[in-house]
Amino acid sequence: MERTLNFNIPLSFNQLVDLVKQLPEVEKKKLVSVLQNEGVSEATSKLEILDHLKDDLIAIKSGKLATRPLKDVFNEL
Repeated sequence: MERTLNFNIPLSFNQLVDLVKQLPEVEKKKLVSVLQNEGVSEATSKLEILDHLKDDLIAIKSGKLATRPLKDVFNEL
């Protein structure tokens, strides 16, 4: 039976790298896969944001959406 313990231990980047180096090769590959998938999710989110901004710009130009101060837009992000 596998058990998991969660610890909140602050590590420097170098300490984390050293820890990962100690993992078995299979576990390293799983970690790489998880990290790569996170990157895809982040990139997808960026694309979704850009698409939303493009849609908003089109709506503003056509008069379907009112403009607002840029400061308010950045506060939303």
